[in-house]
Amino acid sequence: MDMDQLIKDMQGKTVHIMSPKYLDAILKSCEILLERDTLISGFIRILKYKDYFLTQETSDKNELILRLYNSREEADALVADHLDTYDQMWDGCGCKVDYYS
Repeated sequence: MDMDQLIKDMQGKTVHIMSPKYLDAILKSCEILLERDTLISGFIRILKYKDYFLTQETSDKNELILRLYNSREEADALVADHLDTYDQMWDGCGCKVDYYS
């Protein structure tokens, strides 16, 4: 996995969708700053590569969902929002995580 090319490909995109087969290579290339089990859709993570922060999660369609951020605070905000939604889903609220925006 060429992480520099991946970062370049992610520039200007809200969401980058990949096959889950790339997950191990991405995790080996990045520092894992945060990792939480959603209990519904696998792990949600904050990763660091050079000066970039990425969030990684798996969609309900088993897609690898990546987002690129310039700050840890932005990545933390997305993860907190999604973890809150997962908690509500666990409680049966009927809500869903929006993986694509």
